Amino acid sequence: MTAGSYRGYVNQMNVGTKELKNRLSHYLRKVRDGEIVRVTDRGEVVAELRAAEQAASDERALLAELEAAGLVTAGSGRFTPVRGVRLRSGARAARSVLEDRG
Repeated sequence: MTAGSYRGYVNQMNVGTKELKNRLSHYLRKVRDGEIVRVTDRGEVVAELRAAEQAASDERALLAELEAAGLVTAGSGRFTPVRGVRLRSGARAARSVLEDRG
């Protein structure tokens, strides 16, 4: 579904925050069925709900466009796993962070 196509336009709906809160399950079913739900606050669109696969695909396409325009560079490395920290019994995390910072 293309955002600029007629089908993309028809499959979008606007819903206010109160209505979304009251009928969240209903709107999640709509999203699961492929519709895009635009959330409004006082008439202004503040968010879009869309299926996760569709959102990930759109993000990849957007990143590809930004890379083609020379605005970003795709990383080629891997993240190293973060090592967990164990605190002494009774120790507070905030104090340990402050001590580590010196």
